[in-house]
Order: sequence, then structure tokens, then C-alpha cells
Amino acid sequence: TARRTPPWKTLEPDGMLVASGAGRALGPCSRRLAQCMRGAPLRSNPGSLWQEPCGLLPPSGFGGLLTRSASSSTGEEARQDAVVLSKRLPQDFVQNTLLPHLESQLLDSIHVYTPAELAQIARVYSKQEVRQRVLCQKLADTVKFRIEAFEAVDIVDMLGPLWILKPDDDEVFEMLEQKILLKIDDFTALNFMGIIRIYNKRAEKHTVLLEQVLPRLRELLRNYEGVELSEMLVSMAQSAEAAADMDILMTLVPEIESRYTEVSLVHSINNVWALTQLRMRHEGMLQRVAQDLNNPKKSKDLTPGYMARVAWVYRRCNAWEMVSETMLPLVRGSAAEFRCGEFARLAQALPEEQAMLTQIADLLQLTMAEMGRKDFLLFFLGCVHGELLKVPMQGQEVCPMTEALVSYSKEEQDNFKRDEVQKIVYMLQHSRKYRPLLDRLPVSWSETKTETLDYIRAKA
Repeated sequence: TARRTPPWKTLEPDGMLVASGAGRALGPCSRRLAQCMRGAPLRSNPGSLWQEPCGLLPPSGFGGLLTRSASSSTGEEARQDAVVLSKRLPQDFVQNTLLPHLESQLLDSIHVYTPAELAQIARVYSKQEVRQRVLCQKLADTVKFRIEAFEAVDIVDMLGPLWILKPDDDEVFEMLEQKILLKIDDFTALNFMGIIRIYNKRAEKHTVLLEQVLPRLRELLRNYEGVELSEMLVSMAQSAEAAADMDILMTLVPEIESRYTEVSLVHSINNVWALTQLRMRHEGMLQRVAQDLNNPKKSKDLTPGYMARVAWVYRRCNAWEMVSETMLPLVRGSAAEFRCGEFARLAQALPEEQAMLTQIADLLQLTMAEMGRKDFLLFFLGCVHGELLKVPMQGQEVCPMTEALVSYSKEEQDNFKRDEVQKIVYMLQHSRKYRPLLDRLPVSWSETKTETLDYIRAKA
């Protein structure tokens, strides 16, 4: 039998004996083994005769070392990739824990923030539904204390949120007014529009401020192009509060009118459409747009969307006779190209054109299976305004369009939102001819329908 090598001895490939023991001198190692293990750490077990000085291997050789190294690295990777399960936050964490904590921190340290940071805090806090009155007051007081450090951009950013947080603090708005007058050369035209809009909401009229700001606004508007002025007006028309901003409109509209020749017919149509939305009839601009529309070279390339917009504007302003001879042939010739929204606008503007509206509705009905809820609501609205539907009584013929609308509402009843159902109920309730269709709405809408009808009766 072969003699087994003692555990403290091992043979090198070149036949040399390498031994390790307490107090025993080491023999020369092979060059390759020394290079491989040169960086190995010293590992010692006091309870064993075997020790691993730098440059030597345990009896198991490279296999044991690599196995332990691989297993340890695998364990570390497993720990890194392990899923950490955290406790789910309660639903009221933000309202009852996070927000009160942030409010407390702001109350203690709000005096260290710069004006730009104060404006950011005010903007975010003004969007919260529940606010601490003490923090709102502290924020307003800090603005007063730091007013000298406010620049023009900080004032613009602070005015809106401050009107929401502390609308009754006259002192802070007066101090901001004085700062605006000092920095009046640093504001842009859009900044002045925002300032005027905020101060017009206050009960006290700031005549001194307006006397300085309005001339400066008029001067700055001259540096804008006609297209940019048109975009400003259209943007203002989308705001529910724009009708009260007469100071701005009285400055903006004359400048737009003076630039009429610099813009295209499309932008001119947008201008009169925006003014009509603001419930303003501008006779001069209506006439100039009508002259361009009556020119076949300018109006021949109008899209169906702008045809419907022109019809709505001039009928709403009681000026349809200015463009009817030109627009009606164009509208009739494009009947196959109108979409649901444009059809609804035409039905509101030209309800007497039954043949044309019926032709458009029949073409749109073919695409009802592909309509989304928004297009369906607009199509339904156009049919009601144009009085294209029939409510068949017993013994009468069935109306295919009415049945198609009712069928669509029943098939998609689970996808309609509450406000969309309310719009349908409002529309049918205010149209006496089609009130019987309320009984044919889906059963799942009954609760919303009852609540909406009760609200309409109470409001009446």
C-alpha cells in the first residue's frame, strides 16, 4: 500500500517537500506557486497544527480555496439581490404624518430660504387642499421681511400662490406693488399680464400700479410678432377668468388689429373666434375677415375645421349674412370630410341646414363602431342640436340613428365616466323633444341620472 503523506506535508510538482509547522523552517517553493499565492492573506487556526502563511496552500490545494471563494461570492450576490420586504405605508401617511412633519420643519426654518425657494414653497403649498393658517401667515411675514431681496422673477412666481394662501393680507400686496414699481424695467409683457390679472382680483383698485404698468405693457407688445400676439389672445380665451381682464384686452386687441396684414387668414379667424369666446363682438375685425373669406383665392383652401369655426363665429355674432354666400357652398362640398367635433359645431351654428347635417350624420354613423367616448358625445350633441333624431312612438317606424346611439350607450355603459353620463342627461333634459330618451339610457346609469335631474330641478 502507498504511504499517505502527513497532513502537514505536501509534494510540489518538482518533487520538493514543503512542510509547515510550529517553529519549522520552510523549504523553497516553486516560482509558479509563489506568484499565484503572493497576495493571499494570512489565515491561522489556533486549534490546529496547520497554518496558512502567505504563499502556502492547505492540503486541499486550489480546489478548496476556489470552492470557498465561489461560495462566499455567491452568498454575497444572493444577499445583494434579495428582495427586502418593507412594511406598507398607511393610506393616511402623507396627510397625517409626512405633511405635518414638513409643515413643522418649514415653520422652524423658513427664515433661511432665499426668495426663489420661498416662491417654490408657496407654489407647492398653494396646491394642497388642507393648509395650516399659521404657516401661510409665516410665509407672508417672511416675504415682507425679505422683500428687499426679491427680483422681478421672484415677484411673478410669488404673486399667484400668495393670492391663494393669503388673499386678505393687504400689507404684503402693497409691499409687492412698491417692489414692482421699482423693478418695472425688468418685467416682460407676459409678466405684466400676470401682475394685472392678480391685482384686478383684489377689492381695492391699484390705480397707481395700473397707470405705470399698462403703458409699459403696450410698449413691450410692439416688440412681438403678429402671430405671437394671436397666440396670446387664443390662450387667454381658454381661461375662465379672461373675460374680467378688460385692461389686458384693451391693450392687446388694438395691437392685434394693427398687425392684421402681418398674419394669415387662419390666424385672423382664430382671433375673431377667441374674441367670440370672450363674448366680444369686434365689428372691424369681423368685417376684415369677411372680406378675405369672400375672396375665392384666400378661402378656397380652408379646412373643414375652420369652415365650422367660421360658421359658429359669424352665427354667434349675428353676422352670418357677411359670409353665408361664400361659406355655404364650401361647407356643403366638404360634407364627407367633417369629424364629430366639427359636426357638433355646425349643428349648433346651422340647425336649419337639415339636408346637409343629415348627410354628415349618415357618414359619421358608419364609423360609430370605431368612435371613442368623446367622439360619441360630440356626435350625440350634434344630432340633438340639429334635431336629426326621432323618438318613435307606438306604431311609428324605428329611427336607425336613434337606435344606434342607444345601442352604443348600452354596449359601452361600463366605460363611461360619471361626468360624461351627466353631460348626456343635461343635454336630453334641456331638449324637450328628446326627453323621452332619458328612459332608454342604460340601467346602470340610473343613480347618476336621478342625482343629475334632482340637481337640475333644484337649481331651476
